[in-house]
Amino acid sequence: MSRSKRVLFLLEESPAAHIRFFEGMRMALGFSVSHPGLEVLLTGKAVRAVSTFRPSEIGMPLELLEFFPLFQDLEIRTYVDQDALERMGLSRDLPSVFHLIDAKAISEKVCNADIVIGFSAMSREGA
Repeated sequence: MSRSKRVLFLLEESPAAHIRFFEGMRMALGFSVSHPGLEVLLTGKAVRAVSTFRPSEIGMPLELLEFFPLFQDLEIRTYVDQDALERMGLSRDLPSVFHLIDAKAISEKVCNADIVIGFSAMSREGA
């Protein structure tokens, strides 16, 4: 009897910088159908997604704002790197859909996941 794989989506890219963030969120939503218990971790500049912003003003799809309520409805836990929040100067007083997580817990999540799917800033060197 096989058990369900523990899948972690790791997003590091700012939602304002690249469509990569939006595509990672869409992929996580799709994966949730076949991988119950999937988790999403926002770290680095991706923590900016928890702040108030207007996607249309930066050329991003309005649907970006709909992911987090959908994740909550589908029981997809969304973790936010508390150290990155502090570095970005963002409030740690977040809606209950988000769960703050420290560096040690982030390391444990990554190590304990069966599959980690990363959406990171690509290196600009040599590109």
